[in-house]
Amino acid sequence: MYLCGVNKITILITKNMRTKAHFSRPYPDFRALLQSVRESICRMEENDARLDKFLAETNARMDKNSADTRKAIKEMRDVFTTQWGRLVEALSKPAALALFKKEGIEIDRIYEEVHKAKVDGQDVMEIDVALCDTSVAVIVEVKTRCGRRDIDYFLSQMEHCKEWYKEFADKKLLVAVAAIKYDDGADTYARKCGLYVLKLTGEETFTMAVPKRPLTF
Repeated sequence: MYLCGVNKITILITKNMRTKAHFSRPYPDFRALLQSVRESICRMEENDARLDKFLAETNARMDKNSADTRKAIKEMRDVFTTQWGRLVEALSKPAALALFKKEGIEIDRIYEEVHKAKVDGQDVMEIDVALCDTSVAVIVEVKTRCGRRDIDYFLSQMEHCKEWYKEFADKKLLVAVAAIKYDDGADTYARKCGLYVLKLTGEETFTMAVPKRPLTF
């Protein structure tokens, strides 16, 4: 009996100690925890705002640099294209005159007084080379590289050429294109459209392909 009583007391004491130990743990301070979470959220929002600002500024700098680069490249391309265009234009004038005479088209001079046509103060056409006699004129579009769109645009301008250039109003107009390089079969396309096609094949040598049905305006 005594041993049993001792065992019972021991069990009760042990149980009470465990219970006391269990409830002696401190409760968490929820108000402090909530405040900590709020502060963390504020810091995250501030960091996000700084990151957004940094990214926006970086994108702006990149856009500006890209715009400056594109502008510089365009200016360089324009200078390059203009210089080559002037060279091709200078070479094509005497060559075209000789080639058209060889084809039996009686033109006797290079028309040097061509100006830009303007409508309401806006440039609408600029003739690169014009070869003339009293009744016929050949209008030559000069390009460094020529594509089909260039041909289409040139022909759309030619629809108004006599309206915009009164000096050609009483002449029959033939059309030609001269270029160093033709892209995507533009030379064949131009000839099918009725244009004479001049191509720079040597250092100062042009060849001319004659259309089956020359286009006239």
